[in-house]
Amino acid sequence: MKSKFYILILILVTLSCNNDDDAQQNNDPTLNGSWSLVNVSGRLMGLDDDYDAGLITWTFNTETSQVIVSNLNVEFVVFDGLATGTYDYVLDSTNDIQTLTVENLTLDITTFENLQLILDEGIAADGFLLTFNK
Repeated sequence: MKSKFYILILILVTLSCNNDDDAQQNNDPTLNGSWSLVNVSGRLMGLDDDYDAGLITWTFNTETSQVIVSNLNVEFVVFDGLATGTYDYVLDSTNDIQTLTVENLTLDITTFENLQLILDEGIAADGFLLTFNK
């Protein structure tokens, strides 16, 4: 009787297992979603401004190629990205360099990971570096 019970338990355990852990997951970063601007640095003067997460957000919609910017910063700063509004954007990959153009602002994507996006204005020694976290 005990052996039948153990066999039944073994069968139930075996049937209840699945291989979902083995399923291939997509770990490629996506621009889609909301990104918080957390730092702006650069320029010859050594600008380094930090922002609280959520104060300035860029929410990308990859289906419409639009970004909604919410800029709630009221402090006077040299540069904090774009003003609040909805903008069209273009994502371009040329010669292994990804470029994001929003409004009249063209930025090189220097880091693009699941939780961090770093955009560089690309102006040697006098441009801005924008760091976003998801």
